[in-house]
Amino acid sequence: MIKSVVKLLVDSIMKGKTTAPGHSTRQANKELRRQKILNAARELIASQGFDAFTISELASRSGVSIPTVHNLFGKKQDIVQELFGELVARIDMVLAQPDIVNPVTSTEVFVDSLLALYSDDEAFYRAAFIAGERLGLFEHEMTSGIFRKSLQIAERLCIQARENGFLEGRLDSRWMAEQLFGAQRLARQDWVAGYITLARFRQQALVSMLMTYAADATPDFHRCLCKKLDELTSLQSAESRGHCKA
Repeated sequence: MIKSVVKLLVDSIMKGKTTAPGHSTRQANKELRRQKILNAARELIASQGFDAFTISELASRSGVSIPTVHNLFGKKQDIVQELFGELVARIDMVLAQPDIVNPVTSTEVFVDSLLALYSDDEAFYRAAFIAGERLGLFEHEMTSGIFRKSLQIAERLCIQARENGFLEGRLDSRWMAEQLFGAQRLARQDWVAGYITLARFRQQALVSMLMTYAADATPDFHRCLCKKLDELTSLQSAESRGHCKA
């Protein structure tokens, strides 16, 4: 009886050892398929636009079946949201650096991080943002998703600014966060529509976001903001004059 129990235990252990590597391999293959599908989705949106982005076309380009796409991601909206989730995560990682204290610096880092991402693949991000708007990924009422995550980043910037003595604290941090998010969103919409370049996007977003901080800035920080705003508007005026001469 004891020998039988020991044998069963040994068999169980050996079985676990042999199945564990197989499980790891399956998980690795699953992740590879997911990444392959995401890459194909990104290329499809960039080259064909959101309207051409269907689950059947995505499955065909990825070399998998339609049920596989559904099993790994879900609906079309879930795939687009995951692509945006990567963007928000990268921005959040940059802003989590402990040495970013000054709100002017953190705002520039935030906008420049967006700029770096957008310039890396303008066609994709233009098409993807159109898709995001149409799918409602940026709606204020959503309890999760891109809007909430982006808003959390902006609110953290406001709270840090107040805690470090840059803001008076007279205005609600949540309200200010919504204005910061709205400022860069408006600039982004102008860029997506083709009204402005990425360089103008940077200036427009920075000016609007810094003016939001100015509404609650301490006297010393207000002077700092005015100086920075003068620099940005002077640069914008110079570029406008250059375009007119051209």
